[in-house]
Order: sequence, then C-alpha cells, then structure tokens
Amino acid sequence: MEIQSGYATRRPFFFIIFIYLAAGLAWLYLGSIIIGIVDRNNPHVDLRYLYTSKNISFLLFTGAALFFLLRAHHKRLLRAESNYFKLFEASPGAVYVMDKTTFRFLAVNDVMVKKYGYSRGQLLKMSALDIRPKEERKKLKDYLYSDHTEGHETGIWLHQKKNGELFYMLISHHSIKFKDNDAYIVIAIDIDRSVRNERRLKEIAWTNSHEIRKPVSNILGLVQLMKAEHPDEPTDTNLVEMLVTSAHELDTVVKKINSHAEELDKRI
Repeated sequence: MEIQSGYATRRPFFFIIFIYLAAGLAWLYLGSIIIGIVDRNNPHVDLRYLYTSKNISFLLFTGAALFFLLRAHHKRLLRAESNYFKLFEASPGAVYVMDKTTFRFLAVNDVMVKKYGYSRGQLLKMSALDIRPKEERKKLKDYLYSDHTEGHETGIWLHQKKNGELFYMLISHHSIKFKDNDAYIVIAIDIDRSVRNERRLKEIAWTNSHEIRKPVSNILGLVQLMKAEHPDEPTDTNLVEMLVTSAHELDTVVKKINSHAEELDKRI
C-alpha cells in the first residue's frame, strides 16, 4: 500500500538535500584550504594532482553520503508504510480507498472482503456505487461532489452485499494521496443490528401507544357519558374523579412513549 502525505514525504528530501550540499561545500572549502597550505609550504613541487584527488574524493564521499541518506529515508518510508498497512488490515471495520473522481476501489481490507461477499479481485474492479442499492447511488454522488466536511462521521448509509442483502454502515472518510491518485480513505462500521433494533423499538412504541390510547379515550368518554345521562342521580364523585385522574395519567404515559418514538425516528 502506498499512501502518501505531502509534508511528511517532502521534509526528509529537503533534509537530504541540505546535508548533501552542506557536506559538499565543507569538503570543497576545507580541501582548498588544506591544499593551499601545502602548496605554500612546497613552492617548487607540482601539487596539481591534489586538486584532482580532491575532486575524486568529493565525488566518492558525497556519493556514499547520498546513498546512505537515501537508503535510511527509504527504510523509514517502508516502516511507515508497513505500520499503515497493519492498521489498514487490523481495523475492526471495513476500510477501503477509492478514487475521488471515479469512486473506483483502489485498496480494500480483509474485513471488507468478508463483509460484502466479493473477492478482493472483484472489489478492485468495482466502485463505491456498486456496493449500494440503486436508490442510494445518486445520493452518494451528490454528497461527494458537494462541499462536505471530512474526518468525521458522515451519517448512516445503506449498503448491499453480493447476495443482495441490505445493511446499514456508519461512514467516516478523509482525503489522501494514493499512488499518485487523489483518493478518499473510508472506514465503514457495521451498525445494522443497532439501527434495526431502534426501528423495531420505535414500531413497538408506536403500536403500544396507539393500542393503549384507545381504552384511555373510551374511559374518559364513558365518564362524560355517565355524568350527562344521570345528572340527578347520586354518584360517588370521588370514584369518578379518581377514574378521570387515572385516565389522564395513563394518557400522559402514552404521550411520553410517542415522544420517545419520535426521537428514535429522528436518530435513524
């Protein structure tokens, strides 16, 4: 995997160039001083070979220094890439890299391969649109082509497995440079069970509240009917008031259930 960070990649190269130039200038400057001193102390000796030796030594020294600096830099890049790859594969969620323009998959981890039912080779021939039902594809394109904030949860999205099964994923993404391509790295967490449980709770809450509210309304209606049909007959007013109070309390409970169901609906 080759994921690049612009600043992190440029900084070591600037350092290598600086060291190379500094060492080269120091070698040339000190060499000229030393040869000048030797030349002054031996006025009758031909020392031109020293200048040739100095130039050859300069090439050998700076070439060796550049080789070791570049090799050290290459090892650092390999270590960083290896660590990133380990994080990529060890993630408990499905992680993939996709091209910003075509949405084609550039890399996928093992979790994604197992989750969606496609082979790695099949996924790398597909795009992020192919793992979503048709009704979600336009929504995804509109979102990615719009101005949007990266690096945090972008909401719950409906995905589709190879066998057609639909499930919900919580998505977060941010921009990267991948093998010279402008891309997104995406982390997808399976929250399908949680979403479906919340929806089921909402359905239960809605059903219960409406089923309970019917007898509450009936009780209140019967009380009013009793008062209207027998206005002159003695009635245990305390009993009637207790009945009315209980009905209103039950009605309040039903309203709370409805309110909770609406909150669940907004979260989903």
